[in-house]
Amino acid sequence: MGRQVAVRAGRARTRPAVLALAGPLVALPLALSACGAGAVPGTASGGGLAKAPQALCQKLNAVFSDGPDPDADPVGYALSQILPLTQLHSTDTAVINTVSAVVAADRSLVKSNGSDHAATKAIKAGYAELNQACPGVTP
Repeated sequence: MGRQVAVRAGRARTRPAVLALAGPLVALPLALSACGAGAVPGTASGGGLAKAPQALCQKLNAVFSDGPDPDADPVGYALSQILPLTQLHSTDTAVINTVSAVVAADRSLVKSNGSDHAATKAIKAGYAELNQACPGVTP
């Protein structure tokens, strides 16, 4: 690759050097935000969720209490949760992110007709995190 040189007011500067510096400067805020306060759903290092607002816990409890028994019909149970969980809204982004991860895992479980073991594991991990935020709401 040839080097492109930008000449401005008698000074030459190579663009690859400028771009080489720009990459880390752009990536740094993203890396720092990944280390922020919120837990990443389904990760061992997430550290769990803080206590969620009572209104959100009541909504989660209503969703999880409907539908077939998760042990008897895991696919039907996952299917019954997808739409109601996607309709939840809250300013508690950590809980909503965990709910989104559970919804994605539910969709994978339904699509695989119950054979996606990674989805089952992700659902259980999501339930564990949600149970930290709202004790007793998960099946």
